[in-house]
Amino acid sequence: MANRFIGEVPAPEFGGKGIVIRIDFTGLLQLEEDYGEFTWASRLFNGLAMVSPSKIKAVLAVGLRNDKGTLFSEGDEMPAWPVDKPLAPLAARCQDALSLFLYGKNFKDWAADVETKREEDERPPQNDAVL
Repeated sequence: MANRFIGEVPAPEFGGKGIVIRIDFTGLLQLEEDYGEFTWASRLFNGLAMVSPSKIKAVLAVGLRNDKGTLFSEGDEMPAWPVDKPLAPLAARCQDALSLFLYGKNFKDWAADVETKREEDERPPQNDAVL
């Protein structure tokens, strides 16, 4: 079972119970080495449009873990995404893993908070005249 408190996202489509996607500091460093440093918030906020298959593969290489919590890339052969499943759910799981590690919330909750803060920033304070 995935433990969201340590940033795990369930990935049962990869072949059974206990398979999760979990990003840690080392994984994030590897992604930045591979793709350069950039602002994750803006990329995540753009939604699934930012997730190409190469980035999904990179996130899985640093985050897909077996039922023992060990990275597949460090021993076991990485399982393939089932051909009968669309790619969008996997992209969403990768986004959730990144946002859980970076912000402590799944993508949907984090994005809702960002949007709420934007709306609050746009409103003028009460009793202030709008010019």
